[in-house]
Amino acid sequence: MMQRTLWILLGWSTEYGAATTVVAVLGIDQGDDGGIDRHIEWVPREYQRCLTWRERIASTPVDELPAHIEIWEHSLTAPAARVDLVPSAPDLGAAVQYQLDDLLGHTG
Repeated sequence: MMQRTLWILLGWSTEYGAATTVVAVLGIDQGDDGGIDRHIEWVPREYQRCLTWRERIASTPVDELPAHIEIWEHSLTAPAARVDLVPSAPDLGAAVQYQLDDLLGHTG
């Protein structure tokens, strides 16, 4: 059985003075065997606001990602928000893409 979680990664908005800008969607699959897979889709043209996240993801081994994301969830400057209803999809990459498309308002 695979446990799938999706996270909306947020970056700092100088306009609002809070971390309200969606910079990426991160998906994590955890298997019963302890295997972990991840997939991330970055929001286009948000490179500057996602630097913290790019650094975090790049410097964290995949097997440590689930523990780290739960800590980062509470960050004031670059938090993560868990997606309650994970879209049904044929694979992790598609689920992440569906979620990002939904956030950006893309259809079909």
